[in-house]
Amino acid sequence: MDKKMEEKKKSIWTRKRDLVYLVFFVVHVPVMLCFDLTHYYPTSLKPTFMTSLREWYIATYNDRFFYNPPPWFALLTLLELTYHLPLTLWAIPALLRNDARIPLALLVFGLETSVSTLVCMAEMWSWEELSAAQRGVGGLGGMYGGYAAVGVFMVVDCYLRLDRILAKQKGIEPVSGKKAL
Repeated sequence: MDKKMEEKKKSIWTRKRDLVYLVFFVVHVPVMLCFDLTHYYPTSLKPTFMTSLREWYIATYNDRFFYNPPPWFALLTLLELTYHLPLTLWAIPALLRNDARIPLALLVFGLETSVSTLVCMAEMWSWEELSAAQRGVGGLGGMYGGYAAVGVFMVVDCYLRLDRILAKQKGIEPVSGKKAL
C-alpha cells in the first residue's frame, strides 16, 4: 500500500490533534444552534429552553454581547451562521475520513476564529460592570480565552502541516526544521 493510502486510512483515534478538532466541532454545533444563533430563529419556532438558557447565561456571566452588543457584533454572528456552521458541518465527516483539505480549511477557520475572538475579548475586558469572577478563567475570560486558544493552536498546527507538505513537494526545509515527511 502506498504512503498516501496509509495516511488516508489512519483512524481518528491515532490522530490526536484531529481528534481534539473533532470534539471541538461536535461541541460547536449545538452551541451555535442552541445558543449563539438563536436570535435568527422566528420566535414561534424557538424552543423555550433556548430562551431560558440565554437568560441564565446573561444573568450568570453578564455577557453584553447577548443583551447589548456593539454594532459590529452582528457581523460576527452572521459570519458564524454563513461560515462557521457550514464549515463545521463539513469538518466533522472530513476529519473522520482524514480529508487532505483539512489543514487548509482549518487554517482559515482558526485564523478567523482567533482574530474575531480576540476582538471580542478586548471588548469584554473594557466592560467595567464585570466582576473579577466574570472576567476570569471561570467566567467569560475562560470561555472566550479557551475558544481563542483552540483557534491559535489550530492556526499553528495547520500552518506547520501545510508547510511540511510544501517542503516535501518543493524539496525545501520546512519552517519547523523537521525533515519533511
